[in-house]
Amino acid sequence: MFSVYDGPDARCILLSKRPTALVGLRDVLEHNEAQLVQVSDYPTLERALAADPDINVVMIDLDSYDSVIVQVEALSHLRFVHRDRPTILLSEDFETDEFGMHRRMLGDVSLRVPVLHASLEIALLQAPVNNLEWRRHLEEMSSESVRVVNRARHEAIMHSGA
Repeated sequence: MFSVYDGPDARCILLSKRPTALVGLRDVLEHNEAQLVQVSDYPTLERALAADPDINVVMIDLDSYDSVIVQVEALSHLRFVHRDRPTILLSEDFETDEFGMHRRMLGDVSLRVPVLHASLEIALLQAPVNNLEWRRHLEEMSSESVRVVNRARHEAIMHSGA
């Protein structure tokens, strides 16, 4: 495996319509004994994630589609339904690699294409950390929503009895 990556074996799925555009990425993963499956559309990605709970990294080639704007709904859906899957976004349009939480609504880490070996290694380490923060954020939002609903119900009961 990678020199510093000491997590579970990477079982990756790559969403990309470009069969050869990310050959370097595929080579690095395979050289480091990571498994990689490629799909070409969001519905196939959804089915693969639902069918295989052992996939532990999702990579999305944003450049395979017209624009990120076209993909926002699908990415947001993926982030909520498969919130436990660290997601790495890939694009030639990114100015630099981003390992923080700046794009957390869409993914856990963003890598500029072509992907450097060292950047991929860091991404495989950081994406699960960021994903944990993402899940905590969703739980906090959910808890707050429940509190708001319960408060509204309580107030409705209080007002109906008055």
